[in-house]
Amino acid sequence: MPGRPGRSPSPPADAPSSTLRSVRASVNIFAAQDCQTKWRGICCRLCDPGEASRMTVRRLPFDGAVNLRDLGGYPLPSGGETAWRRVYRADSLAELTDADLGRLEALGLFGLVDFRLPEERAKKPDRLPEAHGLKLVLAGFLPRGTQDMLRAVAEGRLPPEEIRAEVLRHYRLFPQEHLPDYAAMFRLLIEADGRPALIHCTSGKDRTGFGAALLLRAAGVSEDAIAEDYALTNTYRRDIRFMFGPDVSPEALDMLTSAHPEYIRTALEELERQHPEPDSWLEAMGLDAAERRAARRLLSPEP
Repeated sequence: MPGRPGRSPSPPADAPSSTLRSVRASVNIFAAQDCQTKWRGICCRLCDPGEASRMTVRRLPFDGAVNLRDLGGYPLPSGGETAWRRVYRADSLAELTDADLGRLEALGLFGLVDFRLPEERAKKPDRLPEAHGLKLVLAGFLPRGTQDMLRAVAEGRLPPEEIRAEVLRHYRLFPQEHLPDYAAMFRLLIEADGRPALIHCTSGKDRTGFGAALLLRAAGVSEDAIAEDYALTNTYRRDIRFMFGPDVSPEALDMLTSAHPEYIRTALEELERQHPEPDSWLEAMGLDAAERRAARRLLSPEP
């Protein structure tokens, strides 16, 4: 499956600007010059009948993974955008369809990072193509107190504001206690050397959301853009209300399952508080000087 990506594409110069603005605002579309082959079946055409350019969407339309997205296209401080087809973030891959397996192969992935615990993986194992050749990194963890919080929510013992406070506490734990858990993600992507890779957990919101935030932050992407990426989970998330029963109010579920930008901003603020020096959090993660330099280039259009 490994495949070297081409140059990160840009929108066609002759595409109508008004159309590009409206399209990007709704689905963050970008031009994919090679999609006639590699991206066949997951592309759409941009407006003009005579326009030959084809476009792909940030969220890839897999049937069995509703929150599988590309981290490309976010503005970089030096100009340009984060590379497309370099890093994908996703929810569970346990329910991929046969058609999805072909789509996954078409991504040309080098490797995959799974942030789920062993018991989560045993209950819902990833469905991957046979003889996939992927390098698999199992980096499962949950912040302290997660299981207790979920039980309390399921039993209707936590009102919405207490759930919000608990979720914020968990997001502070990401930079306080779990940076070393993300070192394996950075090392896999460094080893990939520009080839695509995918990171995922169960819903693609919390553990994967903070992992994506770290990758974007290392590249220099703004907090606002990181929060925007995080909040896209609200558009594509799975409906997991059935897991909690009738005693849980819609307001409580919203606090638990929605990707409120406040959550990821809290994690980033705590990261800054813990590690005020530029990139010192990469060192705290255990990355050496060469790895830290490579980490900052992972989403560069030219690796």
